[in-house]
Parts: sequence; structure tokens; C-alpha cells
Amino acid sequence: MTLTDNINTLTTRYNDAIQALIDSYNMESEQFVTLRSSTKLKRQYSKQYEALVHEYRGKCNEELQVWKQNHPEWAKHRKMLGWLFIVGILAAFVGCCASLPEDESTPATSSFVSQEQSQAWNADNIPIPYLQDSTQYVSNPDSVLTQNAVDRMNVTLQKLNLELGVQSVVIVVNYIENDDPFRFAQDVGNKYGVGYENRGLVVVVGYLDHSINMSPGKALEADLTDAECHRLEQEYVVPAMRAEMPDSGMIYLTEAIYSTLKKKELPQMSSLLSESDDDSGILGSLGLTFLFLIGWCVYFLKLNKKYQWMGLTSAIPLLVNPFYVAESHHSSGGGFGGFGGFSGGGGSGGGFSGGSFGGGSFGGGGATSRW
Repeated sequence: MTLTDNINTLTTRYNDAIQALIDSYNMESEQFVTLRSSTKLKRQYSKQYEALVHEYRGKCNEELQVWKQNHPEWAKHRKMLGWLFIVGILAAFVGCCASLPEDESTPATSSFVSQEQSQAWNADNIPIPYLQDSTQYVSNPDSVLTQNAVDRMNVTLQKLNLELGVQSVVIVVNYIENDDPFRFAQDVGNKYGVGYENRGLVVVVGYLDHSINMSPGKALEADLTDAECHRLEQEYVVPAMRAEMPDSGMIYLTEAIYSTLKKKELPQMSSLLSESDDDSGILGSLGLTFLFLIGWCVYFLKLNKKYQWMGLTSAIPLLVNPFYVAESHHSSGGGFGGFGGFSGGGGSGGGFSGGSFGGGSFGGGGATSRW
């Protein structure tokens, strides 16, 4: 006989004892007519059932110890294979963790800074790097963008200035005062007079406000229309920000602005596409890991019939508690809030002129989008 046979014999004997309890309960319950009395009787028999289960588990453990003493080679293999199973599970867990990507592109400060800890920026307190260095067009005081992204954007914006005569300021912050990116862009232009011959461009992004505004100067509105601004925001910035990839969104936006004004083919969001491919690869790796786990568990469940790592597992199951009484409890539920969408729209407002840039003025053109 095998260990499983011995446990099956034991299980059958205790199932008979449980069935005897059931028969006894059925006879006694006929004498009770009230629900309260019947519930009390059930609880009494439930305690007797639990006592039998406790005794059954002790007997199963005794059978296991006796079998191990009489079959030392079996016990040795049981221990070795048991540890192998644990090592396999841990290896699969480590593999899952290793498959997960590390987010190195988005600074942690941009995702987890509360509004109380982060400054709300306006035209009076925002730093303008261009005033100190004519090759620096990007203001990034909250470090929403990495320095590599800022450098790439500055190269493109410098080409925009030197080749096309479009002077620009790009501002990326966590929070904008009054959550009004259009007003912020207008005020910056009014204060500094961005753009020569009214060919200026101010872009303002509130990363944690989930907003962006593109405001072209008066002479630039014919080349960079309100509809074009809105399309560029929706095509490049909004999906990237939703994916928490501000670097990609802003790099591609500046390149798309340059391509639009040069009348060249717009860039493709290859980094986001490659990220999607990476996600597919990650999902594939995780899927293979889960398949391995399932196969690993099925294999050891089969071996369990021989080695009984789960001492109470056998071909014949123990009868469940037929005297269980559910405890009454009260619960309360709440409603679920809905998800908000995003809105986009064109800016509107008055113009401005003068400043230390090119003395450009803006007529309220451009667009605002949210995500």
C-alpha cells in the first residue's frame, strides 16, 4: 500500500464518523421548531465536526511520520523535490520582477509632488533661461523633463529661430496659476515681447494640471493656425502625457512644429510605438512566466499524490462542514465616481507688445488642450 492508500482509508473512516454526526443531527433537529433552537443545535454539531477534523489531521500527520521512518529514500526525495518546487516559484517571481521596465525617463518629482509642495507658476515668477543664454528656449523649473530632453528641444528650437525666424519660449511646469495655460502664455508674451516681426511662439504645459497651450504670434498665425496647433497637441502631447512620457511628448511636439513650418513630413511617434512594442514584449515574458508557473504547479500536484507535501491531500476528500452557520453582518456600499474626459479648445484674448525679446505681439491665436 502507498501513503495515499493509507490516508484514503483514514479519510473514509472519518467521513463515516461525520456522516454519523449528520444522521444524529437530523434526528435531533426534528424536535426543534424554532430557527433559534435549530441554529444553536447546528453550532453544537459544528464544534463536534471541527474536533473530528482536528483529530483527522493529527492522524494524517502520524501516518506521514511513520511512512517517512519506514521509507527513508522516499523521505529524502520528498524533501529535495519540495525545496526544488520552492526554488522554482522564487525563480519565476524574480523573472517577473526583472521583466518589468524601469521608468527612467520621467522624473519622480513630476508624478508625486502635491500641489501644496509645488509652486504655481505665472509670468512674474517663471524663470526665462533665454535671457541668460540665447540657446536656451525651454523653462523647466520643476524638472518635469529630463535634461537630455531639454537639450534636444533646445537644438530644434534654435533651428526654428535661425532658419525660420521664429523666436520661441517653451515652459513646462507642474502647476500653472489658476490652471490657465492660455493666460500664462499671453502674459509671458506680453511681458517679454517674444518674437521678431510678430513671429513668436509661446508653449505652456501644466503637467500635473493636465493642460497645454500653444500661442503663435500674429504674423505666425497664418502658418501655425488654431486648428494646426490643436492637431499637434492632440497628436503628440496628449497621448504622451497620458502615457506619462513627457519627454517624448515635448521632443516630438517641437520637432513637429519645426516640420510644420518647414512644410516637411511630420515625425512619427516612434518612441511611443517602440514603448508599445516593449510593453508587448513584457507581456509576452510575463505570459511565459505564468505558463511556467502553471506547468510547475500542475507537475508538483501530480507528484503530491506520491510525496504528500500537502498532508491532507488525497484521492478521497474529507466531507465539508454540513453544520456551518453563517454569521450575520451588515455592509454598506458606496457609489463609484465617473472618469472625466479631456477637453480642447482655442485660446482667446487680447494682444501684447514690447519686451526684451523681439518685441512681438500676439492676437489670441492658438489652442488649449487637456488630457
